[in-house]
Amino acid sequence: MKEKLQQAALTLLNRKGFKFTMGDLASELGISKRTIYEHFASKEELIGAIVDEAIHEVLQTQRDIYGRPDWSAARKLKAILSIVPSGLRLADARVLEEMRRHAPQEWVKVDRLLEEEWGTVEALLQEGIASGELRPVDIPSVVQCMRGASFAVFDPDFLVNAKVSLVGAVDAMVDMLLFGIVSQGDGKSDIAESSEGMR
Repeated sequence: MKEKLQQAALTLLNRKGFKFTMGDLASELGISKRTIYEHFASKEELIGAIVDEAIHEVLQTQRDIYGRPDWSAARKLKAILSIVPSGLRLADARVLEEMRRHAPQEWVKVDRLLEEEWGTVEALLQEGIASGELRPVDIPSVVQCMRGASFAVFDPDFLVNAKVSLVGAVDAMVDMLLFGIVSQGDGKSDIAESSEGMR
């Protein structure tokens, strides 16, 4: 029953945002509010369970990716940077914004998850450089750039006004971080020469 309640609550979150009530949830399922309260003491507890499940999904996906012996460090890095939870519809900018405003304690969990992801990213960068897949870079600087880009992409203020979904924005960020924005060819040498001339 708990899973059924969480799925229905996710549907309401997508339809009404965080303003849905336990009465709305009862109507959605054709049950009494009392039945809901037998499983969740409050709406806050229900939302907390949904967020916790999304976080568990991300951490499990991350472990699965990191443990793939047949994947290169670069492929693992791309996959980990591209993770977006499927259960909690974080692809909906409105849900993200309302979580920050109406459920700040849950937003803190999501924010903490993003912070903790960087240890794995750093390890993959080290592996990729050691194997020669990635060129030598200053890892702390690269991680800081990646963190800044990720936090900016997940910022609800950006997503509310952007003309792209969260998944699309994350894909664009990962593509830019791993492959840059310069077309293949000799453009890179022109940029390097220009940069040298400015020093």
